[in-house]
Amino acid sequence: MPKNDNAHSLRLTESLRQHAGEAAARDFEAKLPLSKSSDIERKFAWAKAACEYLEEHFDADTRAAIRKGCSCNDGSTNAAKLQKYLKQAGSIREFVEAFNQHESFASLTYLAENRLLFCYPQCYCSCVKRIPQPISQTWCCCTLGNAQKMFQKVFQKKVKVSLRETIKSGGARCEIEVEW
Repeated sequence: MPKNDNAHSLRLTESLRQHAGEAAARDFEAKLPLSKSSDIERKFAWAKAACEYLEEHFDADTRAAIRKGCSCNDGSTNAAKLQKYLKQAGSIREFVEAFNQHESFASLTYLAENRLLFCYPQCYCSCVKRIPQPISQTWCCCTLGNAQKMFQKVFQKKVKVSLRETIKSGGARCEIEVEW
């Protein structure tokens, strides 16, 4: 049996376990193992196959929940940056302006006092960013988990996140709407 020890695969398998049960996690792991020694082409092929598997077996809301559950990090590093600008700002508009003046890894767009767009100018996913082919937006739903954790830390309340567009699915940038 091929090794399944890649961190991306392990997180996805665990998220499947949490959102769809043990049988779904075992089935996925048996059908789509990924070794930590996999090269970028193998990782991309695995990510594409993982999307196909999820799209075959689950509805859109469940797919999004599964992918949100396997985000690569908890957003702490970027949350600290965002909190710094929020503490210095007198309003959400000022927060957005300060962030955009000083940061380049992402940008914010003001939509309303309780809504904004969080946008990445490039794909940061190590599984898919270096392959110049598109991938289903299902793959990119993991960024929702990262954004949700990050903005919940920033605003100290529950936030709702939705994916508007992604670079790897043909968009100009990755756009996540954040509402609190």
